Amino acid sequence: MKLPSFIFKLLFFLLSTNLLFCATPFSYSYIPKKVYKKQLFPVTILVKHYNPKEPPHFEYDSLSLIQPIDYKPIEVINKDEAFFTFYFKAPSNSDHLTIPSLTIWTLSYTYVLQAKEIPISELKGIDPNSFTNLLASNFRINSINIDTYDANSSLVTLHLEATEANLEDFHIPNVEDDGIENIKRDGARVTANYYFVIPSTKEHLSFTYYNLIKNRFITTPVNLENSSQKIEKLNPKELTFDSIKKYTIITITILFLILSYVTKDHLYLVVTALLIFLVIYLYLPKKSICVPEGASLYILPTSNSNIITQTQKQFITPLIHKYQTFNKIEYNGLKGWIKDEDLCKN
Repeated sequence: MKLPSFIFKLLFFLLSTNLLFCATPFSYSYIPKKVYKKQLFPVTILVKHYNPKEPPHFEYDSLSLIQPIDYKPIEVINKDEAFFTFYFKAPSNSDHLTIPSLTIWTLSYTYVLQAKEIPISELKGIDPNSFTNLLASNFRINSINIDTYDANSSLVTLHLEATEANLEDFHIPNVEDDGIENIKRDGARVTANYYFVIPSTKEHLSFTYYNLIKNRFITTPVNLENSSQKIEKLNPKELTFDSIKKYTIITITILFLILSYVTKDHLYLVVTALLIFLVIYLYLPKKSICVPEGASLYILPTSNSNIITQTQKQFITPLIHKYQTFNKIEYNGLKGWIKDEDLCKN
């Protein structure tokens, strides 16, 4: 009687141990049932019995065309459970996508999560005259900068911030020479600068984006009338105050010159001489630079800014402003920036 009981216990122990080791601590915690075209979406992996001394390593199938936008996941640790989130972007030319198989390994485990297919839907109700191609869980404009572009236009820069967003696709319909730059991602949060050219007379505009939490289009108004001129340091203007200052100094100089002649006081003569030197300095011609044929004129002093035009011949022009390795000039009625490396070599 004892032998069968012992054998039964041994078999039960072996079976339980086998089931324990076959059970994997890795699984998908969240995969969306469907996504929209161009949508940025999360995929979360749950790790049970998480051991910080044996952190998991992840590797998606490199042969797949679909890859996470960042191979370093967002980590959330909750006692003995851990959640690792990767972000993917849905293509705009397909009705489905396949999350590639994922190999996970630690010192104790090696496991493969199989590929998962997700249907892609077309976003309904888009207004082509206002939709910016943006899908986000949250979106806001942190600040607005306005600068003179030419006699009839303004250059507007929006400093954007969004969550779980395809901010690289942002585009306001019916604006000219627009572009997105300085995109920075930190987990789900993304920031960028969006610039565009608009008539100087326009004081208001609005656009829409699709909110993924509220599942509806949100209208965002932009007030251009009272926006601060924070970008003015890139495009300094000669204010009326500067002219008043120059004329005031000239008037004071003439006054001291008369006083020195009338009183024969050497102090007035010294002050007059100093004021004359100051007037000469203020009226000295600005520094000029040589711009060769074929040089690119940029909208903003950044390396990935859009090019307004290219010069058709070599010429000498006054330097309006210097910013880092860029030089602001005026060419054929357009104001823009030339790189140091694009100036004449001799």
